[in-house]
Amino acid sequence: MPRSQRACKNDQERPGHRSQNAQAQTSNVCAKLITTNRKGRREVLLLSVSRPLTIGRNAEICSYVVSDPVVSSVHCKLYAIRADRINGIKDLSSNGLFLNGHWIRGSSAILMHGDILQLPSSQKFTCVHSAQANRDRGDVFSSATVTENSLGRWIVTSHSLGSGSFATVRLAMDTELSVHKQVACKTIKRKVSDKRNTVAKEAQILGALNHPNINRVYDVVSDNKHIHIFLELCTGGDLFSYISHYEASAYRLCEGEAQYIMYQLLQGLEYLHERLISHRDLKVRTHPSSMKPENILLYSPGPYPRIQIADFGLARPKSYQETLNVCGTVPYLPPEGIVALDNKLMGYVGIPADCWSAGVIMYLMLSGRHPFDYGVVPGDSNWPSSIVIQSHNTESQYWLSSERNDEVVKRRIIEGDVEFLDEIWGGIPEARALCQWFLSPDPQTRATVHDAQNSRWIRCDLQELKTAYQRRMNSR
Repeated sequence: MPRSQRACKNDQERPGHRSQNAQAQTSNVCAKLITTNRKGRREVLLLSVSRPLTIGRNAEICSYVVSDPVVSSVHCKLYAIRADRINGIKDLSSNGLFLNGHWIRGSSAILMHGDILQLPSSQKFTCVHSAQANRDRGDVFSSATVTENSLGRWIVTSHSLGSGSFATVRLAMDTELSVHKQVACKTIKRKVSDKRNTVAKEAQILGALNHPNINRVYDVVSDNKHIHIFLELCTGGDLFSYISHYEASAYRLCEGEAQYIMYQLLQGLEYLHERLISHRDLKVRTHPSSMKPENILLYSPGPYPRIQIADFGLARPKSYQETLNVCGTVPYLPPEGIVALDNKLMGYVGIPADCWSAGVIMYLMLSGRHPFDYGVVPGDSNWPSSIVIQSHNTESQYWLSSERNDEVVKRRIIEGDVEFLDEIWGGIPEARALCQWFLSPDPQTRATVHDAQNSRWIRCDLQELKTAYQRRMNSR
């Protein structure tokens, strides 16, 4: 966005303000920030995916100027991620800002409908979402009159970040330090006993892990009715949403960015596999209408993002052992997992399965499509909604888009039917070689994380990757 343009719309026109630009954005607006300036005039700032907002004193840089001396040159940046329905703010100032009375500094936060943002000793902004998400019902925070619940050091709000068949994720705040921090609170009802063990296992596994590319568990609080898991909050959306922004490039990332994201994924997987833990459900959505939850998250918005591996509900310790419990998402299962899915006497090992899933993700980032889950199955809709079903083992679970489409995907995986178009992969032979190695049908010959880190595709830019990685991790 040119710096000279203003991404705000005034109730009363200001000299030189180009109102037609704001009006043209109206249909794409994700949120509005309503404020009253120092002259007592009400102003409305429009936030859209293509036009983020910057607030500060510098008129040459900021899209909205607040001239108070307590305000930094560029105090904060507001952004929108439509696919994830996230409106967020990143503090860039020296003295922070207040969100609903909580002081935050040097971090990103999610802006929910009705939130009040205040610059220190200066203007207030009220956030109004253009499309308000439906409220979840039937959980501990379901009452319309309840906006906050205190659980020890944590304040859990009524703002929902997502919900599933047995758990709800809410926005929460860590109030232990003077500078508060947003976190995610995953709440599960204790009466759902068959799912309780899954969440308890997730908390147990994650609680012992500490790595910049793995979603961190801060605390677990239990009572007679619920288990509350407090998790590190990722404010940049998920990897699919990031890839989907590259519409002009056929939803493909450039090689450098895909390489940087894969480098981080390998760092996280190496940390897990060294501790004999397999994730067993790494995946990226393949279409905006898909209901499959994603577990490759962006820690904060921006190019060359830092990623985190999340959702360890299906993770397995002692992953060197073969398991008969087939779980995961069908389009991301390896051939041995597909075979075991239909044969209760056969099993598979989790670590090679993670490497297969990493290859699928790599293929999707560089080609713009899934290597196996593509096209239309006759008689099915183009992109049917996903549902959860059970396999022959009652403890196993996986996602299925539709039975007929799923049978086609399983056949393609077993047959190794992967197409590497020369127009995409011809110019990146090292990337193609690694992706093919990851997608080897035989788990004994499939690339390991160690193999991938020593592949030519990674080694040729290793120093640059390490430098960029350390710089990003130190800036968190």
